[in-house]
Amino acid sequence: MSSTTNPKGQGLQIPTDQTTAGGENRRDAQKRYRIQAVFWCIGLLIFIASCIVIHFHPRPYPFDVATTQTVQGLHLWPWLNSLVQLPSVLNNPIPSAVALIMWCVGLVVVGFVRLLRKLPAALWFMAGIFLALTVMTSAGLNVLLDIIIGRPRPDPKVYHIHLYTPLVPFPTYPSGHTEHDVAYYGFLLYLSFTKPVREWRYHWLLLPFQLFAIYDIIAIGYSRILEGDHWLTDVLGGYLEGALELFFFIFLFRFTITWYAKHRAKRRAEKAVQAR
Repeated sequence: MSSTTNPKGQGLQIPTDQTTAGGENRRDAQKRYRIQAVFWCIGLLIFIASCIVIHFHPRPYPFDVATTQTVQGLHLWPWLNSLVQLPSVLNNPIPSAVALIMWCVGLVVVGFVRLLRKLPAALWFMAGIFLALTVMTSAGLNVLLDIIIGRPRPDPKVYHIHLYTPLVPFPTYPSGHTEHDVAYYGFLLYLSFTKPVREWRYHWLLLPFQLFAIYDIIAIGYSRILEGDHWLTDVLGGYLEGALELFFFIFLFRFTITWYAKHRAKRRAEKAVQAR
């Protein structure tokens, strides 16, 4: 990123009346933030209402059962079936943990490399920390919500559906796999579209990942219904929960980098005064 406030690029800028710490136009950014905050509050109210309704009405709705039966009755080609189920496989505990660690370590390593080259590095360290914080916090909250709401898993002995994985004793609303992928891949997508990354010389190398992330977020819901692990309402709740957590941590990330940029600018100004 090249500017008068950040000449070395790909780091934090000093916030001004015209630009944010991320280098975006401040007026445009504030308009987007206000709109996002309104939609976030509306989404939160809808999600809370859905949790209350499902808690007192844990049985699946007729359209839940009908959706599962329709999806499982499509009989996709084996290769397409495997492709659709891939997001669920990657979301299993070991693969998802390994992937998260690799991404966080990768972001921190980039930060250290830039630090050794005397280039702005704070943004990369913060990105790694916030990625881990987003995924781990959202996962913990999902487990807590599952326990509080207490909706039983789809049971093929009760409903005319197929279950392609072992029946687990954990509650089902909202879908943890769906929530995880929205928060995890959503935050990575957000990072890939920030201005420092967009202005990276080789940003086009991220295109395959961006396409896969979008596919995974879309396909994970279908995959959970296909495997018989969740009802449609579980998946929709997972999407909403994941989106709420994703945007909350994006707001927090923006606030943190802005605070840090202002704090750093203040310290530099104080040192400059002392040096005179």
